[in-house]
Amino acid sequence: MSDSNLTKQALANSLKALMEEKPFEKITITDIVKRCNLNRLTFYYHFKDKYDLMNWIYYTETAQIMMQNRTFDEWADCLCALCYYMQENKNFYLNALNTTGQNSFPEYLLQYIRDISMALVEGRLNKEKVDEKETLFIIEFFSQAIMGLIKQWAQDNMQLDPRNYVNIIKAIIEASMQHELFR
Repeated sequence: MSDSNLTKQALANSLKALMEEKPFEKITITDIVKRCNLNRLTFYYHFKDKYDLMNWIYYTETAQIMMQNRTFDEWADCLCALCYYMQENKNFYLNALNTTGQNSFPEYLLQYIRDISMALVEGRLNKEKVDEKETLFIIEFFSQAIMGLIKQWAQDNMQLDPRNYVNIIKAIIEASMQHELFR
């Protein structure tokens, strides 16, 4: 790992540790750099602000999970892997899900779920002619539903096993989507 990536990782670990203790909104750059014995200049050499650092964490930690299995047949496995990862890093992701605004984790996760929903719809359509506006509405509907269910699972302290929870979501989503697209 390069020195730059080691520094970024130290800052990320510092932020994650702080988020175990207090909400993201109450964490300052000073808190982050103090915890990992770096200075503010070093922080700003690598990141614009704490939101930029937070996004780097999402991208580096969840991108590999999110980029796998975006196909029609395997989307639930990918969502399940993400939920297990969130469960392993529970306090950080509970805090991250409660952080709102541009480039927040909920926004990042929703875009990922939209991509999954798009793959699901495209996999179901198989060259069928369906109204584009209606298709976009269906994609957004299911994206928001899945996002809401993931947030609810997290707010319930991530107690349910991700595999079982995602399988329930998968069954409902796939049956509903099939019905909506071909009614």
